[in-house]
Amino acid sequence: MMEKPLTTGDIARICQVSQTTVLNWIRDRGLNAYATPGGHYRVFPSKLREFAARYRMPIDLPAADGVLDR
Repeated sequence: MMEKPLTTGDIARICQVSQTTVLNWIRDRGLNAYATPGGHYRVFPSKLREFAARYRMPIDLPAADGVLDR
């Protein structure tokens, strides 16, 4: 099953930061994202997990099976 990508708003809510902070992470901190044709960023949950682990950020992110991944 393919991962459903997260929006910058999703990530902001999950990490309890602003969307501007998420954009800064994408631009300056190496949060791996891709841009849609409309210029919006999307991030796969696995990439957010890797980023959070790198910076030792605790996040509650639903796993592919719907169970929270802590």
